[in-house]
Amino acid sequence: MRALILVDLQNDFLPGGALAVAHGDETIPVANALIPLFELVVATQDFHPKNHESFASRHPGKRTGDLIDLHGLPQVLWPDHCVAGTRGAELA
Repeated sequence: MRALILVDLQNDFLPGGALAVAHGDETIPVANALIPLFELVVATQDFHPKNHESFASRHPGKRTGDLIDLHGLPQVLWPDHCVAGTRGAELA
């Protein structure tokens, strides 16, 4: 069996999104063209609860990209993105 795995094709990762990837929107027509060619299609979806601890907005004085200690582990801080139930978390 051949499978197509589509990883995080979500609005917040497209241009204009909270954690945009340049030209990410160009992958959507390619993915749509490939879907009919596979027996199995799996789409992953990144999502976080509101106020997730990895969001820079939760840490006063910290910025996106800063590295903090979170529960004894290093954590890069991210912008709020792919919050469950928001348009940004939806598949494009």
